[in-house]
Amino acid sequence: MADIKKLTMVFAAAGLGGALTHALHVPLGWLIGALLVSAGLTLAGMEIRVDRIRSYGLVVLGLSLGQSFTPEIMAQLLGYLPLVLVSGMFTLLSGMVFLGLFTRGAGLDGSTAFFCTIPGGVVLMAVQAQRAGASEAHVILAQTVRLTVVVLMYPLLLRIFLPDHVAAVQDAVQVAVQGIGPAELPWLALLLAGGVAIAHLARYTVLPNPWMIAPCLLAIALQQLQLDPVALPRWIVTVCQVILGVSLGARMVPEFLARSMRLVAISVLSTVGLTLLLLAAALLMSQFTTMDQAAVLFGMSPGGMPEMTVAARAMGVSVPLVLSFHLVRILLANLMLEPVWRLLSRGLKI
Repeated sequence: MADIKKLTMVFAAAGLGGALTHALHVPLGWLIGALLVSAGLTLAGMEIRVDRIRSYGLVVLGLSLGQSFTPEIMAQLLGYLPLVLVSGMFTLLSGMVFLGLFTRGAGLDGSTAFFCTIPGGVVLMAVQAQRAGASEAHVILAQTVRLTVVVLMYPLLLRIFLPDHVAAVQDAVQVAVQGIGPAELPWLALLLAGGVAIAHLARYTVLPNPWMIAPCLLAIALQQLQLDPVALPRWIVTVCQVILGVSLGARMVPEFLARSMRLVAISVLSTVGLTLLLLAAALLMSQFTTMDQAAVLFGMSPGGMPEMTVAARAMGVSVPLVLSFHLVRILLANLMLEPVWRLLSRGLKI
């Protein structure tokens, strides 16, 4: 009961923080505000455990995102696949630019530094680091800092490079809450139950991020078969932003950050550099393709898939395109990072 009361207070405070930043017209305001409140509470000594809530939030997010994949959009995505593959490889390997910063600046061995620099996701990089004999704790710290910095940087970057898009989204009528009628509630319950069930089953497969990807694939399949029973309301994006913000802020445990303040500083510096590098590459690529500029910017960001896709949904950016960038990057990370590391370690003797 005490834990439920504490979590209720945390989410209430995070919701208020999100509402405040949203009222100030900060892009991704609900996520940013919740993150700052959660991080503040965690740094003040409060222990916040939201892993299970985050998992079920990812189920709902996956279903919501999957509903964006209409048959017409799926056909369009196939034409973009070559560029998405190239950008995925570039995004992953671009992290290696900062390899020396981690070895010399943070004093890490080459193996640990490699998995700290690659924007491939906290869990995936930690698992691959463990297989390579690298320091899993250092990799988790660096990757967590990267995710947090990217989420905090992107509102400013959006205002600078896509001011018209930000203004259009803030003024759009479609941001208003879309309701669910009483007759649709049983279908909504059935869809959510199906999402939870398939996510639990997917945990026993090799599917990355099963809590989000499996429900997303279910919703995509229903869309292609034109069997989608009910559209999830738009306010679900707001709820997911708050959940993701709280879960990111909850990682800022003082003992966790105190393990290596030098590594934290290097991680922040490298993330800023990597974000600007990939931003420039995304802006350049968008000049040679018909892909939406905002979608390319979100797709090539070094942020995490859940955070960037929910941000894209909140900003009115093409969710299927952004999600395809991140899914391809995850697939490439699973297939190529270990061979690349083996070649690199032999060539550089590290």
